[in-house]
Amino acid sequence: MARWTIDRPMTQTLDGIVALRVRIIGGHVNILPTDDPVTFEVTDIVGEPLLVTQEAGILTIHYEDLTSQGLLDRLRPVQLSGYKRVQHRKATVNLRLPKDCPVEVSTATASIVAAGLSARSHLRTASGEITIDDTAGETEIGTVSGSTAVRNPHGALKFNSVSGQLAVAGGRLSALKAKTVSGQLLADTDIAPAGRVRLNSISGEIALRVPSETSAAVELRTAKAPVESDFGLDRRSAPGRTVLNGKIGSGVDPASITINSASGRTALLRRAPEAPAAIPEGA
Repeated sequence: MARWTIDRPMTQTLDGIVALRVRIIGGHVNILPTDDPVTFEVTDIVGEPLLVTQEAGILTIHYEDLTSQGLLDRLRPVQLSGYKRVQHRKATVNLRLPKDCPVEVSTATASIVAAGLSARSHLRTASGEITIDDTAGETEIGTVSGSTAVRNPHGALKFNSVSGQLAVAGGRLSALKAKTVSGQLLADTDIAPAGRVRLNSISGEIALRVPSETSAAVELRTAKAPVESDFGLDRRSAPGRTVLNGKIGSGVDPASITINSASGRTALLRRAPEAPAAIPEGA
């Protein structure tokens, strides 16, 4: 096992990396694809040094006293404050990886940027911003209050937040599953044949725009908020519930779109032919 303790800027090139794990507190994590050997660069270190290990092809970058997998998911800020000057720990971590390298990143406040990845990616943060470009495969995102912007995604995208916003523009998804308490869910994307879209919110607004030629079985449900559709759907209303459902398009392999909201406004929008995808405004 190779091991580095990093308390000053450092750049290292490695061979044989098959997976990446990063767990830091504040700062930035930037991941870009490369056809060359893996390179990691650590700069702007504040507070405790980072521990970097390479074992069995797994590159891990973390803190020596915060090494357990998933630890940042379980600890609240008040608990993290018990660690040595944890609120002052920051670092910038820049990585160049093969696009088919699986990635796991967990941060407290650090922002995450990932581009061009095609393997499974699992990105988690409490309040940091997440930006994803041109990814494929399976991407899973978890936030508490951090906002997420996704551009030109392909494959499957899963999102879970408390109050963080999800904004998706472009791409073609085989699956989109998003759940939030009060954050906005805004998406303008193509849905692959037989694709599955599931959007759920308590009070956050939901706006989904799909191409006018999309073929899908659709069901929109709200409890206390307005619900709108640019497509011709049947509407049923009762005290405390409104449901819009029906089939749009005429394809032989329709997708499935289901949207549920308790009190957040909801809209299913139509993108005109030849119009570029753009993040829709709130419903």
